[in-house]
This record gives sequence, structure tokens and C-alpha cells, in this order.
Amino acid sequence: FIVFRPPRKKIENRFTLKLNRTTLYESTKIKYLGLILDQTLSWKHHIFELRKKLSRAVGILYKMRTLNSPKNVMMSLYYSLFHSHMCYGICLYGLAESQYISKIILIQKRAIRTISNAPFNAHTEPLFRELGILNVSKTLECQFSMMMWQYDHGELPTCFNSYFNRVNVIHTHNTRAASSNKLSENILVNTDLHGKKMIQFLGPRVFNKIVDLDFYKSCNSKVGFKKKIKQYLIEN
Repeated sequence: FIVFRPPRKKIENRFTLKLNRTTLYESTKIKYLGLILDQTLSWKHHIFELRKKLSRAVGILYKMRTLNSPKNVMMSLYYSLFHSHMCYGICLYGLAESQYISKIILIQKRAIRTISNAPFNAHTEPLFRELGILNVSKTLECQFSMMMWQYDHGELPTCFNSYFNRVNVIHTHNTRAASSNKLSENILVNTDLHGKKMIQFLGPRVFNKIVDLDFYKSCNSKVGFKKKIKQYLIEN
């Protein structure tokens, strides 16, 4: 078992649990559905393990580059060996402190330079745009946008229904936000550091941004919206 706590709060009394005469001891981290949760939800342990997977993927990309592999092969390897691991759970671990997430950013830049056969110190922004690949921060924004599209179309589990409130439900004033069916951003948080990373706080801000995009209302499927929002993030 694991006890979650605020980062600066120490637990003075440790204890054990017994289940069917078996003693259970407290753990500082636990793996659940492929994500490594630590006591303070800092995601540092998950990012440490993710770095190792991504570094191995970059090593494979580098070896394939030395064999003069075509760019389409390199891109296929990137999405199967690197992107799939980086994307999994990014709406959670992607909100970790910059000292942790910056390590993933650096590894992704190495991968992009390898695919593009660019120098080790090449500026990566034009490379991302040329390859049509989203960087870590834009991948996080894309995943959040897709999740909010699912919420708006009733495709999320019902437990999310209580997370957000429509502006036109809170009041009947004929405002621009109410008429466009936007979500209320008036969310109170206890701390700026952690409270503003909650989905209840971030979700409305992401949704109110994407709902104003020209292509939003014309996207009738998750796949179609994903293509549109990815292209938008690449171009902007």
C-alpha cells in the first residue's frame, strides 16, 4: 500500500496493515496501469523509467540512421518506439515540475535531430515543423484538447460530469461565453503550484480555447478532430 501526502508534509507514525494474516508494508512508489505513482505524485520515478525507454528508442533510431534508412522508416520507428511511450499518461506526468519534464524534452530533441540527420546542436523548432511532429508541450496540449472534445461529445466516463460547469448553467446572462456553450473558468484552488494543475482548472481553459477554432464544430469524430488540432498546433 501507499500513502499519498503533500510534498512538504511528513508522516510521523508509520504503520503496517494485515490482510488474511499477511503483513503489508508501506511502499514509496507503486506501478498502476503502466504509471509509476509516488507518495507526492511528483512523477519523478515514472519519468526516470520513461527516460530509459526513450533513450533506448533513440539508440535504435541512431543505428538505423547509420544504415541510411529512409526518412519514412525512421518516422515509423519514432511513432512506434518513442512517441507511443511518450504519449501514454502525458496528461498526468506532463504536468510535473520542469526539472523532471525537461529531461523528456531533451531526449525528444535528440530523437528529432537523429531522424533529420541534423547536427547535435541544431535548433529543433524548424525540424519539428518540417517533420510534422509535436514537441512535448504541444503533445500535452493536443492530448488535453482531445480529452475535452470527448467531454463535449459525451465520450468520457460519467465521473467527469461533475468536474466542469457550463457558463449558461451558472447564470442566464446573455454573454459571449454563455452563448457559445463555454465552460466556467471560475475555479478556486488551494495552491497555485498544484491546484492549477488539476483537470478541473485546466480543462475549461483548454476547452474554451479550442471551441473558438473554426474547425471545431465540423469535427464529428475523435480521429478527425485529432488530425485538425495536430495540424493547428504544428502551424501555430
